[in-house]
Amino acid sequence: MADVGEVLMSVLSTIRVPKPGDRVHKDECALSFSSPESEGGLYVCMNSFLGFGSQYVDRHHARTGQRAYLHITRTRKTKKEDENNSGSGHPPKKKPTRLAIGIEGGFDVEQELYEEDVKVVILPDKQEVTSEDLATMPDVVRERVSLSMTGIMAADSVSHTLQVQQWDGEVRQESKHAADLKQLDNGVKIPPSGWRCEVCDLQENIWMNLTDGKVLCGRRYFDGSGGNNHALLHFQETGYPLAVKLGTITPDGA
Repeated sequence: MADVGEVLMSVLSTIRVPKPGDRVHKDECALSFSSPESEGGLYVCMNSFLGFGSQYVDRHHARTGQRAYLHITRTRKTKKEDENNSGSGHPPKKKPTRLAIGIEGGFDVEQELYEEDVKVVILPDKQEVTSEDLATMPDVVRERVSLSMTGIMAADSVSHTLQVQQWDGEVRQESKHAADLKQLDNGVKIPPSGWRCEVCDLQENIWMNLTDGKVLCGRRYFDGSGGNNHALLHFQETGYPLAVKLGTITPDGA
C-alpha cells in the first residue's frame, strides 16, 4: 500500500475549501438517513461536499473517482447530572415554548452534548489521516487539507439551514386526526433504541403508528433508498392515520 502522505499529495488538487454559498451536507447522507451518529458515521466528499453513509460512499467513489472524504462520527455524551437540578448552582433551563430555533422561547441546539471524531479517509483502501498526521506532512498538503477540514466543519449544514428557515416560530398546529385519535390498549411496549421494521427488519427510516404501536419502515424513494413502504401499507390496511418517526421526539418535546 502506498504511503498515505504520497496518496494525499496525489489527490490534493481535488480537495476544495468551502466558499460562501457552497452547500455542505455534513449531517445527513444524500441517499439515505445515515448521519454522523449512525453506525459507520458519515463521509463528506471533500470536492462536492455531499455526505454519504458507510453503505454508499464506495458507490460514490466508484462513480466519480473522488477519493478524499472527511469522515465524521458523533457520539452523544452521557450526562453526569440532571441539568435541571436546582442544586447544581445553575438555574433550570427553560423549556421551548415556540416551534423555532435560535429565538426567544425557541430551541437551543447544544453541540457540546456530542463528541466528534473527524479524520480524512482516502478511498478505495480507506487510508486514514488525522490532524496529528497532517502536522508531519509538507506545508502545501497540511494547509490545503486543514483548511478544507475546518471549512467543512464550520459551515452550516444544508439540513440545519433548512430547519432554521422552516422553524420560524409559527404556533404549533394540531393535526385534524389527533383530536379523536384511537389508541389501542394492546400491551405493546416500544424500546428506547434498536428499532427494526416488524416486516422486513430494516433499521433506518423507522416509524411507529400512534394507534397500535406498530413499528414499520417508511416510504421507498425513487432511487430505491428510504424504506419499503410498510408503514404506508399498514395505514392503507387499517386506516390508522398518525405515525411518528422514531428518534425525532424526546420526553421534552419534538
